[in-house]
Amino acid sequence: MLFNHIAIVGLGLIGGSLAQVVRKKKLAKRVTAFGRNPERLQKAQQLGLVDGYQVGFASGFKEVDLVVIATPVGSIVELTRAIAPHLKPGTIITDVGSVKAAIVAALESQLPRDINFIGGHPIAGTENSGFEASFAELFENRICVLTPTVSSDRNALEQIRGLWTAAGSSVVSMDVDTHDKIFAAISHLPHMVAFSLVNAVVDMKDYAQNTLQYSAGGFRDFTRIAASDPIMWRDIALLNRDNLLATLDYFSRAIEELKDAISARDGKKMEALFQRSRDARRKI
Repeated sequence: MLFNHIAIVGLGLIGGSLAQVVRKKKLAKRVTAFGRNPERLQKAQQLGLVDGYQVGFASGFKEVDLVVIATPVGSIVELTRAIAPHLKPGTIITDVGSVKAAIVAALESQLPRDINFIGGHPIAGTENSGFEASFAELFENRICVLTPTVSSDRNALEQIRGLWTAAGSSVVSMDVDTHDKIFAAISHLPHMVAFSLVNAVVDMKDYAQNTLQYSAGGFRDFTRIAASDPIMWRDIALLNRDNLLATLDYFSRAIEELKDAISARDGKKMEALFQRSRDARRKI
């Protein structure tokens, strides 16, 4: 058993899946969900995801030794600041957000010195949201990135590393700036492209019929992530704005290069572009 009492704030897909794996593998004596919607929290308890729940964040944290913030990234700093005064000394706080630099910088400067924050990002998820879509195996054979700094407590870091290892993930450490650049390219950009592609097809007014009704495997596979939570991705785009804009510039240049080749009927250029992409994708 790694912890006595874990509090999960934000019981969606990630928070719900973590609650399930903690209970399944007995990684804590008790798991409590904190939130604002009593009906939703009660349903989560009835489904067996958590041992109990509490509405609001003003109290109930005194016996907690780990707090996991699993809300959209735009609310992580505000919620953590609100919770911190109610925690006992030595409590660990971690998050699961896919943007790290802004969050880690804010919390390391604002939290009390006896509260230990370790930034975390499990590389797991689906296009579905809500704890109804959660499952204990979500983190198995996945990577979880931790973003400790020179100020991070080493014991707290090892405890969080142990949590994600027990959940089935391979844990790696990374500095926050590197993290945000990497995930702007391989996670945030693909979501922006998927959202934009679906919107582009929806906006094709020159077609007499609903084009989307004819979509098959290719379109559906490529745009699966466009069904993701809009609020979550709005917050990610805002918090990782500069890195995301840089990756969008790269994507725009790639689209323009392909557009120019098509316009010029340059089959050799198109084939070269497709071959380069195919070779890179096969190495993944």
